[in-house]
Amino acid sequence: MAVTRPLILITGANQGLGFATAQQLASTGKYNLLIGARSQEEAEEAIKQLQESSIDSSLTPIVVDLDQDESIAAAAKFIEERFGSLNILINNAGINRSSDPNVTLRETYRAVFETNVFGVAVMNATFILILRASKYHDRRIVNVTSGLGQIGIAYSPTSEYSAKIWELPVYRSSKLAINIINAVDAVSLKKENILSVLAAPGFCRTNFWGGNGVKSANEGAQPIVRAAIEGTSKELFGKLVDDENTLVEFQW
Repeated sequence: MAVTRPLILITGANQGLGFATAQQLASTGKYNLLIGARSQEEAEEAIKQLQESSIDSSLTPIVVDLDQDESIAAAAKFIEERFGSLNILINNAGINRSSDPNVTLRETYRAVFETNVFGVAVMNATFILILRASKYHDRRIVNVTSGLGQIGIAYSPTSEYSAKIWELPVYRSSKLAINIINAVDAVSLKKENILSVLAAPGFCRTNFWGGNGVKSANEGAQPIVRAAIEGTSKELFGKLVDDENTLVEFQW
């Protein structure tokens, strides 16, 4: 299938920040979007909601479960067979706790790292093959992180997100790992003109935090969108698009 507009895959696009990101990208009418979700039903329902907003973009449902290597491989195969390549990957899907409230601490770490770290690592390693196959001039991998994953913020005596106020060691450590994965990918892929960049949406009112937060999902999606389509590889290399929608040097 010939693709005339850049093709973007968003994981976890059926709700929260992923859905808001899809809305903003689709509203431009400039992109073909792959709406990633854990199930076909969730992806199709998200597309139905997007289409109800009279969005003029190509929307394709795709099943991708970051906890399953087979699901990731199948998603990549589907994209390769139907579209030939991928232009931009947005690793948005993530969790902050196990779905089972009775699990042990070890099981909690394992569940969060399975999705947030191992899943993203496998996504990048799998999808880099079809990103490399693209002739698009501005190929990107966007990894959604959090200020909670920065060591300086955890130690800070003044930050409202310091570990004194929000402990969250499981989630924080998973996002710290993502920051390292992004840094290594950014350096190794630079010679191929493929950008790997971080976006931090901030504390948003989504199901992820039980509806609590200081920003809407639409506000949180803005830095993700910016990291995906704005600026240049040279400008964004080694940078973080933060929740104030500003471009900053990454600080540990």
